[in-house]
Amino acid sequence: MVKLTIPASPHPIPDEDVISDIYGAPVFSPDGKSIPFGDLVTNEDGIVNVVVIFSKYTTSANSGLGPAIDSQSVRHFFCTCDQDYVRSLMLYLTPTVLTTAPAGPSKLIIIGCGDPSLIPSYATETSCEFPIYTDPAGYIYEKLQMKSSLTVSTTPSYARQSVLGLVIRSMKQMVLSGYDGWKGGKFQQNGGELIFREKKCVWMHRMESMGGHLPAEELVKALLGDKDQHTT
Repeated sequence: MVKLTIPASPHPIPDEDVISDIYGAPVFSPDGKSIPFGDLVTNEDGIVNVVVIFSKYTTSANSGLGPAIDSQSVRHFFCTCDQDYVRSLMLYLTPTVLTTAPAGPSKLIIIGCGDPSLIPSYATETSCEFPIYTDPAGYIYEKLQMKSSLTVSTTPSYARQSVLGLVIRSMKQMVLSGYDGWKGGKFQQNGGELIFREKKCVWMHRMESMGGHLPAEELVKALLGDKDQHTT
């Protein structure tokens, strides 16, 4: 028969104590209601696999006049990279890919580290159709040993603009977002990607730099797995 095996995890998978701990940690929905993280990766409605993207989000532009731009504009430069990453996810991890994955029906959720009130504007900015939650205290990020860094080596492959274009777009967002620009989360916080299968973490990738998300096409390969032929 055909058996699906997930590719080797790029980074060490958290041990059971860590996973048990973060399952009880609260994350927040757009309306500010808390829900245990573990409830998001349960096998409800026939879902077998859950892909969790730890990101951060920023506000979309509005008509307000924001605070003066200082070094925190760097934070929004990298947030625009994350916005482009979310857009790339929607191109590769389509509803058809998720629901017909050989390893079983799957879903994808995004978790940021800013104020929950910013989720709607972020979803609008990115046209994101995936569920979005937030860990504003950064507790889960810390337990998963997500890195904090302001470095970036090259423009990410998923970025739609050059580095200069991303900087300009980020500065514009910060100016036009008003004081919400200060609620986007810890600006040096990196994230990563995890895959849970039957509520067990089976794969993990941590960002090494601010533009270091795993490209969406590689994430698809990790989710779909490798086919090993076995004769019974």
